[in-house]
Amino acid sequence: MTGTFVGLAILAHTVNIPQAVISLSRADPLWIAAALGLTMLAVAASVVEWGVLLRTAGPQSGGGTHSLLSWRRLSSSYLQSMFFTQMLPAGVGGDAMRTVDMGRQVGHGRVLASLAGSRLAGMLGMTCWGVAAAVILRALLGTGVVVVIATLAVGVVLIWMMALSADRLIPYRLLTRVSSAMSRGIRSFGDAFSSYRQHPHAVAQSLLVGAAGWGFNLLALSVAARAIGVDLSWMVLAVCIPITLLVALAPFSINGLGLREGVLVALLSRSGMSVAHAGEISLLIDLQMVPFAILGAVLWSRHRRSAKALAPMNEVLIPVQDTAAA
Repeated sequence: MTGTFVGLAILAHTVNIPQAVISLSRADPLWIAAALGLTMLAVAASVVEWGVLLRTAGPQSGGGTHSLLSWRRLSSSYLQSMFFTQMLPAGVGGDAMRTVDMGRQVGHGRVLASLAGSRLAGMLGMTCWGVAAAVILRALLGTGVVVVIATLAVGVVLIWMMALSADRLIPYRLLTRVSSAMSRGIRSFGDAFSSYRQHPHAVAQSLLVGAAGWGFNLLALSVAARAIGVDLSWMVLAVCIPITLLVALAPFSINGLGLREGVLVALLSRSGMSVAHAGEISLLIDLQMVPFAILGAVLWSRHRRSAKALAPMNEVLIPVQDTAAA
């Protein structure tokens, strides 16, 4: 919490926020529309990156489960989770929403495994783009940045390998002695993740789509920068954003808010960009997913109304079904 307030204070002191807002309001609508279209492709890639794992792990029997895992339903759930991610400061609201939304039907361990796998796929795609950009810009950035991002990529690969072998590595007997409920939950997660070993094509699909989605995301941000008159290469973003996401892990801030933007402004300024333009870019990145979060809020509201409308009908049908069975 303290880090967030300090970061926001430094950012407000460094960047002329009112002037940045005025500049954003004058952005070229055609470039903004192009950036929005590329962001839409990035969101669609994120749905596939997550959905292909969820549809793979565990059995898929029954018409209800097939309907629940349709791409239309998965897209709706993902957009709704974006609303909760933007609304809750911890950054895990969206994952919690998807776990609750689908966990009762397909199993919480299965949903959590798919979420963890999609996050790892996205991180690996992000670091691969970062390594490629850091190698191209090595003369400007130095070898140290290449080593840092490459180390991050290797770390993600190692986590993938360990997660795929979770059923062999987790000491279930020891966990059972501590808490049988915790052991069952971790076993469910480990079994679901380990089942990806039998479906390497699904893992490869998730990784490739995750890398493509991150590429769309970088291109969208570069195009959005062009809308406010800033020539910003995707390579600079590919190097800077992974570093800002590491800052977001700081335990003394709310999802890195304030610190993330401050570090991005510092990195972009070091690359030769003015502080004013760097501040505008940081605001653009924060606003990038807001339209999709608003759409998710609308879908969530409709879902809530449908659930309330079905509740009285279920109260009538269940006793009738019980009587018929008797």
